[in-house]
Amino acid sequence: MNLSVIERMIRECDLSLDALRYLINCRGECEWLDYKEMLSLDSDKQLADFTKDIVAMKNMGGGYIIVGVTDKEWVPVGIASPLPFDTKMVKDKILKASGLTLDVYVVHHTLDVKDVQRLFALIFVRSSKKRNKRRMPSIVNKDYCKSMPYGLSRGDIYVRDGDSTIKVTSAEKLEELLDSLESQADEAAIMSSGAPSPFAVKDGLYRLLEKGYDTFVGRDQLKDTVYRKVNEDPRIWIINVHGPGGVGKSALVNWVTYKLYEDKCFESIIHLTAKETILTPDGIRPYSRTLYSLEDLLDHILRLFDENIPITLEERKIKVLEILSAWKTLLVLDNMETVSDGRIMAFVQEFPPDCMAKVLITSRHKSGGWEFAIPVNEFSIDEAEHFLEVKSKEMNIDFPLSSDIAGSVLKVSGGSPLAMQWIIGQYKLDKNIEKILSLVFSEESPVLEFSFRNIWERLSPNSKAILAVLSIFDSPPTLQQLSIATEWAFEKIESSLYELGDVTLVTKNTQATDGNVVYSALPITLQFAQHQFHTMGDFEVRCRQRYQKFDEQIRLQASEVSKFSSTYERYGLETDNEKKAAILCTRAQSEMFSGNAENADATMKKARELAPHSPYVYAMSASYELARNRVGLALEYAKKACKIVNKKTGELCYMVLARILYVQRDRTGRVDALKQALSYSPDDVVIRHQYGVALSRAGLYAKAIEEFSAIIEKEKTHFPARETMLMALKTRVINLRKLGMDKEADEDITFANEVIANNPHLEGQAYHIAELEH
Repeated sequence: MNLSVIERMIRECDLSLDALRYLINCRGECEWLDYKEMLSLDSDKQLADFTKDIVAMKNMGGGYIIVGVTDKEWVPVGIASPLPFDTKMVKDKILKASGLTLDVYVVHHTLDVKDVQRLFALIFVRSSKKRNKRRMPSIVNKDYCKSMPYGLSRGDIYVRDGDSTIKVTSAEKLEELLDSLESQADEAAIMSSGAPSPFAVKDGLYRLLEKGYDTFVGRDQLKDTVYRKVNEDPRIWIINVHGPGGVGKSALVNWVTYKLYEDKCFESIIHLTAKETILTPDGIRPYSRTLYSLEDLLDHILRLFDENIPITLEERKIKVLEILSAWKTLLVLDNMETVSDGRIMAFVQEFPPDCMAKVLITSRHKSGGWEFAIPVNEFSIDEAEHFLEVKSKEMNIDFPLSSDIAGSVLKVSGGSPLAMQWIIGQYKLDKNIEKILSLVFSEESPVLEFSFRNIWERLSPNSKAILAVLSIFDSPPTLQQLSIATEWAFEKIESSLYELGDVTLVTKNTQATDGNVVYSALPITLQFAQHQFHTMGDFEVRCRQRYQKFDEQIRLQASEVSKFSSTYERYGLETDNEKKAAILCTRAQSEMFSGNAENADATMKKARELAPHSPYVYAMSASYELARNRVGLALEYAKKACKIVNKKTGELCYMVLARILYVQRDRTGRVDALKQALSYSPDDVVIRHQYGVALSRAGLYAKAIEEFSAIIEKEKTHFPARETMLMALKTRVINLRKLGMDKEADEDITFANEVIANNPHLEGQAYHIAELEH
């Protein structure tokens, strides 16, 4: 559960199926999320209890109630039928019990749970988007069953404390609960601001990737075969699910993996996937994937079991084999044909007899080694009919479902589930099924080429371009990434994505791991689209160059720019001119890094002309000029930004100013700038630490110690301890010694060593403390 993700969903009033799926997968309740197995409002007590929950959530900033999930155990059992009340009726009932008119919404969604379609109710409680307004709670405005233990009384204030609804009697208690909840959400946002976890399931010693499908269709015999073979003869520990692209190997293995996880057949499951690869100085590496080399596989296993990672490869292999000989573990390695490191298969093929691990892989071919091979072939006619029925309903397309048409589709598609899904998409464009089948049926040309060609020729030029651009990304891109690559306005891209989604070529998904909205297409779709770039001039080259330059810029300024992923919202850029200027700022920086200094200067100037009163634009101008080593001009823009700063841009403006003053060796000015930045983001431990270091360099050791102490006290509340604690202790020790407080410094070193001893995952950072010891 990521509180920052849930808070963002509440802020965006997200009532989608993806929102429901994410909330159910949280498997835990909090102030913003409550589960109920069923809901009835027929009795006075039921209505009173429900009203308290709603008012409490509203006072905590809003939230969700999911009906159809068991309390405490969090099992998604669903409900037999829709709730007997809609949004208006719920509002009326709450008004009756509390005298309050609250924004409450009720929707229903059907979700696939263990291959069974189950109905759930999603109740959303809306509140103010601004945190400061939560300090003004909704107070019960009338008596309702006041004489009963469960009743409500005029003047009552209800809030959520963890997973419970309670009544508070003071503003201080409300303030305390809100501060705690909001700091947790902020901390979750900080912790997730780096690379998001690729795993949809992180449960103990289980790490599973996302399923990648809503409903798994057919393959009953194959599901049973793979499931049994993984659990059977320990002498055969490698099971290879192989077959051509597009037949559903990964989906099949994902289904089996989740089934094995639910049945707890293994003490540990590690689910990894491999795609395109690149060569780096450290060896074979992919781009944004979870498996790329033997070293990476070993490190995943060692990290999961909280083991220190040895330096040499042989030491890693020995330690991993010790783990796999002690724990019954399943390694799931997907898309192995894209891994260039043959040492992975050599390693798993040489497992010793006492090893308890099983290895389940997918590949387009057999490995030729000691394995049990399970081929995945095309659909049978029964599976094809079932697939067409389920997918056409899921895609909301009235596709003809007669046995004759299913047979024709099976013949034309070659039994590939992907090809069948594309044919369904074509039917939405042209209702003449005979025409569609006649166009795609040809012995001279591959079925998939014909399927794509027919859809492609019906697309608008903009949609063709966007589909082609999707192929340059190594993982599904966001709307912002597409805008960076194409330099198109969001509205233009969204229009094209809508058309592509309408013909089922592109799917919009909210990732369960981080809540980001991305746009994905099937791999073979992207391969086809990439071949069409030759009809678009130098469009591909320009898109790749723009995104590559932007990516390089992000890497060079990761510590600062990583915070700016949601630029418009984060910095309050509301007008069209401000938004366009923000894009121009990004474009100018890309031009600068590519060596086009003249174009970069002109672009940044245009940004300032578009939004001459934007503190964000002047802060970015200052950062740009600093990168160009034009410090005087950078300082001029930074000071101008700080003069017109607002709440949302304060941190950015003063942090940029602090960087410039650091270059100028103005220690006093840097201290003042960081102090101002901290006032806008007082909970940011990174800024506070920088502020403490600046105080120390300015000779203000006592004040520096105060800042490091604040970080340490905050970090003491975190379990397990984080590296942030050690860094704060290290810098406090340095400053204590500068003040001659050696006793206190030694006490800090002792405490730091205790933290390391109690948190083995920090042993790799022990040298920070060791170098301080006399």
